[in-house]
Amino acid sequence: MRTRRYAASVALACAAAITACAAGRSLPTLDEAISRLTADADLLLLDSSDLHRSAPQQVEDGSCVPGEVRGWLLAESERVDASSGLQERLQALGYDKIADDLDLRDGRRDVAVLRDPRTLLTFELTVARGPRPGVRLVGKTSCYAASARPAAPRETPGGP
Repeated sequence: MRTRRYAASVALACAAAITACAAGRSLPTLDEAISRLTADADLLLLDSSDLHRSAPQQVEDGSCVPGEVRGWLLAESERVDASSGLQERLQALGYDKIADDLDLRDGRRDVAVLRDPRTLLTFELTVARGPRPGVRLVGKTSCYAASARPAAPRETPGGP
């Protein structure tokens, strides 16, 4: 009986501490998130001259509700070996793998999705083999209200 009370007290104390830490942390604005996304992509691609990055954009896509936008950028290469080390570098930058090729594989493509838990930035890494080989790295922010740019992001339900 003492063990249960002790365990419950410890669990409540841990939950309170985590909640207090999370409440004090604010998520970035859309402009800050796009800047961070660009900086992270530049760090990733520093040694990858084969991957060519697009300029970051604000886009409306199907994963956001109408009236919301997200920051987005793309890096691509026709060389499959351009993906070497990208996943490890993302993890070194603090990104956690939230989906991998076992979840998303279709035989010709290997896919990994990684998200930074602090900023909610997401990178999707796809390596295609077969008749049209290549590497595609898509970076995304969370969804933000288009009219109120400084508002905090809304995490997209169901993942990236």
